[in-house]
Amino acid sequence: MLKILLSIILINIYLNNSALAYSECYEKKISYPREMFGQFSGKQNTSIKKINKFFKFGKDTLPEKPYRMLYGLAYLEILVNELCVDTTNYSSINARNKIEKIIIDLRVSLGLPKEMKRTKIINIYWSTGKLLELANVKKLNIKDYQKTLIKKLREAKSNLKTELKEALDEK
Repeated sequence: MLKILLSIILINIYLNNSALAYSECYEKKISYPREMFGQFSGKQNTSIKKINKFFKFGKDTLPEKPYRMLYGLAYLEILVNELCVDTTNYSSINARNKIEKIIIDLRVSLGLPKEMKRTKIINIYWSTGKLLELANVKKLNIKDYQKTLIKKLREAKSNLKTELKEALDEK
């Protein structure tokens, strides 16, 4: 009986601590730009649809329309915030952790502080995307050999980043 009582208490403490960690993740009263959501649309479902639209189905047009990437990043921040609410579903917690790691890495690579509130990050992404949308971006005609050079440079850069990150993690 004592073992059962002790195990219940330990499980309860563990669940309360993990729930507290997730409640710190959720940011209340985020001021979203007006154009992001309709009056009756759910934030999580709309974010998922927009992320799919920009990154999955519209990935070929991202070089021509870079503002869509910033809009997608803003929706990604919102998705993580909405996933913070669900503290019981293992798959959503796992997905949130993976997306949150990606978001933090993106913030660092863009020169944004990791600790900055989501409201500010969302508004930075959205307003920068609005400015880029106003710009007149033209598609350049790049020769095939130049495309292969660009691809090799991107791969080398990616490998270098991976190696640097692994070296820093080892320290």
